[in-house]
Amino acid sequence: MRDAWVSGAGAFMAGGMRRLNRSRGVVLRLGPEVNPLDETGRPVDGTLMPLRFVFVMDPLSSINIEGDSTFVLMLEAQKRGHEVLSAQPPALRLEAGTPWCDVVPTAVVRTKGAHYTLGASTSVCLNDVDAVFMRKDPPIDLNYLTATYLLDRVDRSRVVMINDPQGLRDFNEKLAALYWPEFMPPTMIASSPASLRRFLNTHGTIVVKPLYGSGGAGIVKLTTEDDNFGSVVDLLTQEGRVAIEAQAYLPSVKEGDKRVVLLDGEPIGAVNRRPSKGDIRANMHVGGAAEPSPVTDRDREICAALKPELVRRGLVFAGIDIIGGYLTEVNVTSPTGLQEIGRFEARSLESEIIDWVERRRSAL
Repeated sequence: MRDAWVSGAGAFMAGGMRRLNRSRGVVLRLGPEVNPLDETGRPVDGTLMPLRFVFVMDPLSSINIEGDSTFVLMLEAQKRGHEVLSAQPPALRLEAGTPWCDVVPTAVVRTKGAHYTLGASTSVCLNDVDAVFMRKDPPIDLNYLTATYLLDRVDRSRVVMINDPQGLRDFNEKLAALYWPEFMPPTMIASSPASLRRFLNTHGTIVVKPLYGSGGAGIVKLTTEDDNFGSVVDLLTQEGRVAIEAQAYLPSVKEGDKRVVLLDGEPIGAVNRRPSKGDIRANMHVGGAAEPSPVTDRDREICAALKPELVRRGLVFAGIDIIGGYLTEVNVTSPTGLQEIGRFEARSLESEIIDWVERRRSAL
């Protein structure tokens, strides 16, 4: 039997609770009414049974509520009356092969400096919740990888995973783009300074970046006249021991680095990020400026090529980076862009994502 105590955000703040008995196919609320479910798993009166969402993420105190995508996903889930629970990766554990997590009931509001309220920590079996959102930001270190192994034990036949932990582990955001070299600029993965020097000599100007970094950290533009080539490559490769990515420099990056957001392999919006003067990095937290951008035919061509692999790996929520029509990265760990696109297009992409989760949960 899968009994669970569930509180929506309003119920959490007011102390009210609802009990769900999924094994019986009914919703039991405080009061005499009992709502049977239809064949989709929804109450026949048209209301949606409240769901339990666990967000594995960075500390709530660290997020930027004006740009963070996890924040608006939590807001949207809360608005619909779903129970929002948050946790950090160290709260995950396995007991006799069963995944558990110490979670905190969480209410969020769009108020800077006071954007969340936490309840009392409690332990839940992750097989008894409805969806797990793995939203921990990189780096992809041993702690991150361990979290994906623990989340691997969640029963996918009962719980919606966004994104699938094995897919996250196997799908390096920079290496994965190499599945589709026909859409990429010339790219090399290497640790050998000599190999990287040959690549530079071939293309004249290149961009080098760590394979496991994020947010633009460690990205450097190099030219054949650059006296710092040796020191930069030694630093990034740890003197030839660690592979890095090198790509031919795309001058069109000055016009922006487009982020296209995909839901279950389909593009649902895009935003252009223009670098600040004197920088090649378009990441918004290092000074890049967001601009409205349509999803073009070229973008759709790239998305269509990626879709089968993303769907197969359970990478439901992804963000691809495109510069001058070339695919440069496939972001799946903790994609951003929902708020920026929403502001430009007067749409709620987070609503579309939660819609998808509700449909998928009803189908399980």
